[in-house]
Amino acid sequence: MSRYLFVDDELISQSQGITLHTNPPKLEGPVLKGEMPWEEGWIHYACVLQEGDLVKMWYGAHPPGRDGELGPHYLCYATSHDGVNWERPKLGLVEFGGDRENNILPVRGDFVFSDPKAPPEGRYKMLVVRSTGDLERDGIYIALSPDGIHWKLHERRLLPFLPDTQNQVLYDPRIDRYVAYLRCWAPLRKVARVEVEDLLEPWEYDRSIEPRKLWGEGRLPPPSYEFPVAISYDEMDPPETDIYTPAVSIYPWARDVYLAFPSVYYHFPEPPEGRYRNDGLLEVQLAVSRDGVRFERPDRRPYIPLGVRGGPEGGSIYMVPGLVRMGDEIYQYYVAYAHSHGEYVGFEELRGVGAVYLAVQRLDGFRSADAEYTGGWLTTEPVVVSGGRLSLNIDCRATGHAEVELRSQDNLPIRGFTLEDCDLVRGNHVSYTVTWRGRSDITGLRGRWVRLHFRMRNAKLYSFGFSD
Repeated sequence: MSRYLFVDDELISQSQGITLHTNPPKLEGPVLKGEMPWEEGWIHYACVLQEGDLVKMWYGAHPPGRDGELGPHYLCYATSHDGVNWERPKLGLVEFGGDRENNILPVRGDFVFSDPKAPPEGRYKMLVVRSTGDLERDGIYIALSPDGIHWKLHERRLLPFLPDTQNQVLYDPRIDRYVAYLRCWAPLRKVARVEVEDLLEPWEYDRSIEPRKLWGEGRLPPPSYEFPVAISYDEMDPPETDIYTPAVSIYPWARDVYLAFPSVYYHFPEPPEGRYRNDGLLEVQLAVSRDGVRFERPDRRPYIPLGVRGGPEGGSIYMVPGLVRMGDEIYQYYVAYAHSHGEYVGFEELRGVGAVYLAVQRLDGFRSADAEYTGGWLTTEPVVVSGGRLSLNIDCRATGHAEVELRSQDNLPIRGFTLEDCDLVRGNHVSYTVTWRGRSDITGLRGRWVRLHFRMRNAKLYSFGFSD
């Protein structure tokens, strides 16, 4: 099915009484906590990948630490068949506490993706930031794996930058190229975009830019202005606000939809006015794009809000990249902490910090075109009829309804498919087949450019699509 989502106003030619709204997911609580000795201190950032009926998670963990100092960082691997209950396979790769009965991987990286263009031995790829103090060898690398468990670091350094944590690289089938989303400082934190054809050869960047040596002379700098910016703060945000992370996903169940879930970081004052340096609160917002090049945050309300201050989700929240489809729902994950960004340095003991939480979103439900209680209408831009039936993802609630009219490119009603012909749509449906006087077949229009005219009352329209 070719589906069209109302994540922005690109599909809308005209409207009245219609507002685009962001729809936060349902929060279901923690699904992975630091229960093993090597993760009892701190659960770190993660990513997920769904392959068939198996969901795979790579997540960071630390054993307990003291006086604001973390124990060693480990990258761990877990799997799930339902997205809720997670198993830690005993991999036997890394020794901890005198044995190898654990799920620790012998590599440390940021983000894993499955490369459809790669040979089997390099099917899985991981973005690795190497930071040892060796200016000639530190920087951004790629690790390769046949199974997501056994990894080998590719020897070529791709970029001489240290962009901190939670960076991403993925394959974009729309342009048949690889795209990296890196944290950059320009001047505060933003998300930069790097597009490359060969992932394993050094990536190009603007060498005329003077490096911003934020980490000091003895370490490589982070990216700053060397790349185009994909996600940024702007004048609508409070002063001293960062875009902390990318968390970008290409939405695979619709046309030209890129979703990002950046953590937005609003700084507290620095000492002596503030208690800790580099401190503040972080929540997750939604950013959308049609090409993955430039994202807009159409609605600054939180997608994953902070919990009550002092509670387990009351200080900082980071989205886990990756979308998991479970029937008519999308499972998303996030890591939440009770502490603000810099507050942990005051903890006497670092134990039981953070967890991975589940958020459940409706299929296509991230944003919707909402009709007022008293009614509204919208007309789409022309689209090609690519199937024999029209399907809607729509919630008309108890007191709402909707009707659909098919129109020519010239915005004229098509005979037999007018509002007067349309059978009233009522109720809440993820996939509702529209009928006109009891008939759903639109095969005669296949291949034609048409506009869809919706007349709705108290309804949320998430998407439409054509199917056979």
